Amino acid sequence: MDAARGEMESVRTIRVHAEAEAAVPIDRAVVRFALISEGKTPGEAQQRDECRFGDIRKRVDGEWGGKAAWKTSEIRLQPVMAEGKGKKEGKERTIAYRVTRREAIELAEFSQLGGLLAVLFAAGVDEVSGVEWLSNRLEPLYRELLGKALEKARGKAELLAKAAGAQLGPVLNIQEGPEPARPLSRLELEGAASGVAQQGTAAVFPVSGGEMRIQASVQVVFRLW
Repeated sequence: MDAARGEMESVRTIRVHAEAEAAVPIDRAVVRFALISEGKTPGEAQQRDECRFGDIRKRVDGEWGGKAAWKTSEIRLQPVMAEGKGKKEGKERTIAYRVTRREAIELAEFSQLGGLLAVLFAAGVDEVSGVEWLSNRLEPLYRELLGKALEKARGKAELLAKAAGAQLGPVLNIQEGPEPARPLSRLELEGAASGVAQQGTAAVFPVSGGEMRIQASVQVVFRLW
């Protein structure tokens, strides 16, 4: 066993890291927003939530002919507590009930994003938490970049092996880099939102098209002869 271990430790190897990246056009967008509604009773809070959500959905579907894809991620009902006064000082009591609804809307065309944001703010959403850019080419492009990264790794290893007076052997191990996270843009639109609310209009927010940078990376261990 000691002889086998010594033989493994004596194997000469080289480890290289390589990356490949490219730009991909943004095709679609997902907008996440929240509604917060309150009422004196749970039923009243839920009814207000349903009315507000129904109004927003009607506006959005009316603007895009029902082609926007909706997804509810959370509907949470919780009491609103406050500290009592007088004889009840120091004791909390329920003064209202709050429903928090979190929704996501996916647009089939990125160019419609500005119009959607305007409609949401004009309808009085409480929070737009973020916008996720999507591309139909993301997955196939990532697989293509993995192959290019591996080619780069082999080229670097051949160069280093030659400089060290050795010959490059077979691949012993390949490790893929971290999966590329989908780009997420946090919007700073509080000022613009208040302007829309004051105007009472659905003026389109200017949102320019663009590209996402996609990167793939690998770490490869080659044997040296």
